[in-house]
Amino acid sequence: MSSISLTHDECVARLAGHTVGRIAVTSRALPVILPVNYVLTGSTILFRTDPGGLLAGATDDTVVAFEVDDLAADGLSGWSVLAVGIAQHLEGSREVRALSNVVTSAVSDGRDQLVAISIGQLSGRTVAVPIRTEAVALDC
Repeated sequence: MSSISLTHDECVARLAGHTVGRIAVTSRALPVILPVNYVLTGSTILFRTDPGGLLAGATDDTVVAFEVDDLAADGLSGWSVLAVGIAQHLEGSREVRALSNVVTSAVSDGRDQLVAISIGQLSGRTVAVPIRTEAVALDC
């Protein structure tokens, strides 16, 4: 399988083109990776969570990782984008209230804590199995 790095702009385009990603946090000194609905605004990833839940407790001024990917059904090609940054809870302002209307959650109501990840590092790659073109000898 070959791997090709994505440019910064390609990474941003792929982040912007999806609505579900995975956030990696630490809870009780253990890694936790959970899917979330999100939107990308500039260089910030926004998602909602339960104010009393695990993600709210693990995303208040902490470093997190966020990943989005797509893989072909046959498993032979795909891409992945990884963002690392500081997660912060957003509270109160009119701008925050406006943003909260844009971010949805597929899980349930009550996901009223808006979390912003300021992207500090962004990387990505595509992967694919090389197509082999072999000469075939014909016996005539």
